[in-house]
Parts: sequence; C-alpha cells; structure tokens
Amino acid sequence: RAPAAWLAQGLLRIDEPLREHALPLGPSPIATGGELMTGKVGVDVTPEEAKEAAKWVGLNLISTLKAEVGDLDKVKVHKLVGFVNCADDFHAQPGVVNGCSDLMVEVFGEDGRHARSAVGTNALPLNVPVEIEAIVEIKE
Repeated sequence: RAPAAWLAQGLLRIDEPLREHALPLGPSPIATGGELMTGKVGVDVTPEEAKEAAKWVGLNLISTLKAEVGDLDKVKVHKLVGFVNCADDFHAQPGVVNGCSDLMVEVFGEDGRHARSAVGTNALPLNVPVEIEAIVEIKE
C-alpha cells in the first residue's frame, strides 16, 4: 500500500520546473504509519535499515508523482541524487541509495533507469538517514 502524497514543508516546493516537463522532488523517509525514519548510518541505523529508508523515500516520490501527474506511465526518471547521513568510516552510500534506485526500475521499468549520485554527509535535516532528490520527465 503506497503512502499518502508527501507535502512540502515551510517554503519548499515539491515541483520546481527545470524545463517544460521536468520535476525535481525530495521527500523524507516516512513509512506508512507516518513515522519519520531517523538516525545516522553506522551509528544507530544499520545499512539495511537505511536502504529500507531509501525505499520509503522512493515510495513517497512515487506517491507524490501519482498525485501530481495522475498517470505514472508518463514518468521517466532521469537522475537521483542521494545523501546518506553517516559515520565518517561508513563507505557504502551507493548500497543505501540502491533502496530507491531499485524501486524506480521495479516500478517504471526502462523508464526508471537513471543516472545517480550517492554521497555521505555528517548530518541531514531532521536527522533522517537518507535524503534523495529525483529529476523526472513527464512525457506527453
């Protein structure tokens, strides 16, 4: 069951067009029950838990796209940029972000294959373990 569409907080927008049909998004890892997943990978969150959080970011991205676009067959994923809140000695950021990447391919097929960056950082807003921005095209 997909979660409800993510709503932008504060002054943020969920859709800021880069071109006529592109849409960058970046929701937090919020599971179906509404709880925000938090913690630093390699300290109080395992890599597997962080990968699951990345999957929830992906599910929230998809829910938002469904609410905004309606027909997910119109979506083509171009790029994901993943940030992992992690300990200094954690070096498996791509494995964490794979939680979202794998989901995009599972849901969108070839249109879900994308370019990607996965980087580690010492902190993220609200202490989330992962934050992922997606740049997608809405096909006519």
